[in-house]
Amino acid sequence: MGSVTDTGTLAGQPSSIALGGADIGQCLTRIHHDRFTSGIAITDEVRVRDAERGHEHEARVLAAIATAYPGAVRIDGSGLEAIDETLDVMHKGAIVITGGRLVSRDGASVGAPDILLRVRDGYTPVEIKNHKVTGSGGIPATRSVATSLDPNAEEPAKFRGSRKRDLFQVAHYRYLLSEIGYAASEAIVGVIGSETPYQCLWIDLDAGEPSLWDDYTSLRVAAEHAIRYGDTHQASPLVDPWWRGECKRCSWNDRCAAQLSAVDDVTLLTQLSDTARTELRSAGITRIGQVAKLTPDDVRVPDPSVVYQARARTAGQLLRFDVDATPMDVPGAPVEIDFDIETYGGEIYLAGFLITRNGVSTYEPIADWTGTARGERDLVAEMFEKLASWTRPDEIVQHWTDYEQRTLAEAGRRHDLTIPGYPSVDSWFDSNAVDLCDWTRKNLASPNGYSLKVVAPLCGFSWRDDDPGGRQSEVWFERFLAGEDEMKERLLRYNEDDVIAQLAIRTWLSGEDSGSGPGSGIPSVLDWPANTARVPSN
Repeated sequence: MGSVTDTGTLAGQPSSIALGGADIGQCLTRIHHDRFTSGIAITDEVRVRDAERGHEHEARVLAAIATAYPGAVRIDGSGLEAIDETLDVMHKGAIVITGGRLVSRDGASVGAPDILLRVRDGYTPVEIKNHKVTGSGGIPATRSVATSLDPNAEEPAKFRGSRKRDLFQVAHYRYLLSEIGYAASEAIVGVIGSETPYQCLWIDLDAGEPSLWDDYTSLRVAAEHAIRYGDTHQASPLVDPWWRGECKRCSWNDRCAAQLSAVDDVTLLTQLSDTARTELRSAGITRIGQVAKLTPDDVRVPDPSVVYQARARTAGQLLRFDVDATPMDVPGAPVEIDFDIETYGGEIYLAGFLITRNGVSTYEPIADWTGTARGERDLVAEMFEKLASWTRPDEIVQHWTDYEQRTLAEAGRRHDLTIPGYPSVDSWFDSNAVDLCDWTRKNLASPNGYSLKVVAPLCGFSWRDDDPGGRQSEVWFERFLAGEDEMKERLLRYNEDDVIAQLAIRTWLSGEDSGSGPGSGIPSVLDWPANTARVPSN
């Protein structure tokens, strides 16, 4: 434990641009914009609701821990007052502290750990996250019931590797505890996810080679460098924009996307790894148009798909993979059923079927507007009966990605239901359904991935809603449950458009006929740039 009695001397005055736990592992360009860029970052219903849900989940977990630890100390203030109070209760040896605030001695780093747990010779931090952290593979961990908060738990578990930033965040809190002399000697930290019943995964930051602690230290140093640079160069970040997965959720993505698009930046190629991007840049290849001119077997690209995407993006359209203008085997049957489901909290509340016979399409939804387990069970049972009726050779059910199959299989297990006549949901899908997204991936190169919201507009389709998306629809359903009846029509319209979009893609493919059959008029990604009538030169 820290031995300083004047606890106010243990920490410095926090800087207004201090480094926080959520910054660790984050894009350095975003770190700069969050602190130094004028203007208002983009917000939307989804981001706002995600934050609200996170706070609600945290409150539920903390309430359970407060019940298990009646002597837990809650820090309710903010700023210097909360920092001083946290130092004071640590100095007095409180077993559990929630809502604490920490700052480094120089004030350059701050942190707000959800829980500080006293162990033998100091404190260890625990963070609460509103997402699953346990996986079938990943980082070795041990597991305890969250309300027992036992870092010596022996039950083995795996922490999801895709959630490593959670560990960097909690490592930052350990760094701050070390800075002020209150860190436990063992580098064991905890993360409580959204799994129920609540459980805490304990991870040793010193394990591995390099260790998580080593990785954290490198990331912290890089972030600190970016902040120091930005403090004297506020108009331009230390690191230029670099498009990556996290950009889709960043509040500054429009700014960076516009800047990158303006220069045809190679980092906009979604199928290119960070390592490959760096190697291309070192070879002087910085623009997508340059990648499009490479041969698919060029050793500077890890996979031909990178060149194919570059060509599709340069062309601004879908391109076929084969070189001959032959007809494409577009999935179809005399009776076509396009299928899409909507979920809230992982449970199904709406399924839409677009049934097309003799060129006439009819939208048939099945819905449960109660948001209850019983309502979902009734909906799933009705869906299973309907799916069981579509098994004839002249019928085909189509969906986009394997989400419907996975979600229905989980719902079947949850309610102990099966599709009549089939041993499993998977066996029905294997016999009667086609994943149109998978077919598209195998036959067409796309400029920007294979989301339905990307591919359908390239085929001339547009949604009636000006903000379509699965995550947005969850917010709409929540608003409906809260009493906004008009959200029902919005959800039905959105679901209907999703299934119409699938049909629109096949209709477009059939219309791209140069005389040989469906799809024969689509330029080939392998015939580059010979087909200048459809593909612009660069």
